[in-house]
Amino acid sequence: MPISKLLNAVAIAFLLVSSMTASAADVRGDQFITEMDGNTLSGTNASGLAFNLYFLAGGQVTYTNVAGARVNGTWHLDQDGDVCIQWPRPVDAMAGCFRMSIDGDTVIWRSAKASGRGVLRGNVADSFLKRQQ
Repeated sequence: MPISKLLNAVAIAFLLVSSMTASAADVRGDQFITEMDGNTLSGTNASGLAFNLYFLAGGQVTYTNVAGARVNGTWHLDQDGDVCIQWPRPVDAMAGCFRMSIDGDTVIWRSAKASGRGVLRGNVADSFLKRQQ
């Protein structure tokens, strides 16, 4: 994908996500680990391919997409409690440090350079909603 198209897609996604985060609750630090435990984050990448991300508490993350790509990477929490994701090779997946928010079963990630959203599949959406009531 040419860089100009990618930048345009990121800018549009940022504007859309920015307008939808009013009711989302930030998930920071250890709360991210608890919320993601046993769950899969599903979405669509910049190329339009459906993907899944699976985070393990020990700092491992797995990316798979419908085209058959599978990459294992790492994640950690930075000093601000944001989630930082690294891949061993370039993939069409979120990389860098992101502020994560949850709004129902929707997970929103954003940084100064990129943003996106996906759906959380598993028990996290239910447990998070119960705590909000």
